[in-house]
Amino acid sequence: MEKINIQVFGSGCPTCKILYEKVSQVAQQIDSSLTVEYVTDITKMVELGAMSSPVFAINNKIITAGRIPNEEEIKSAIEENSSNN
Repeated sequence: MEKINIQVFGSGCPTCKILYEKVSQVAQQIDSSLTVEYVTDITKMVELGAMSSPVFAINNKIITAGRIPNEEEIKSAIEENSSNN
């Protein structure tokens, strides 16, 4: 699987931590070599164009913002973005 950059942006609030855990679990199910970065620097989140947290992003592209996507959404996003060159 091609190396992709999976990130969760948030302030460290409980909702952000839940999203990070959920994305990490799904990523591990897809490929054990995938890692998820948890970014608490709000400036970086704003630079991406997100105005609400938590943010789930892949390769610096926002997948969801302001909500926790379901596992199927997370899985689809990871799989779609890992097959792109």
